Amino acid sequence: MSTETVTIDPKILSDAEAAIEAALSGTVLDPVIARRIQERAARVRLEISREQGVVNIGVSAIREFRDR
Repeated sequence: MSTETVTIDPKILSDAEAAIEAALSGTVLDPVIARRIQERAARVRLEISREQGVVNIGVSAIREFRDR
């Protein structure tokens, strides 16, 4: 069994830690950090959309959950 080490960009890790800390403490996240997170998320969504197309799992997931 092989183990792969994954490193996280220090900027991303720092922003994630700040977001978690703000959420846990009930404080407002610094707008600059929030903007960076939103921009990064938008880039990731666009990249996934380009690679995978539209992934529509919502309807089937809701139906599966409802029918349990």
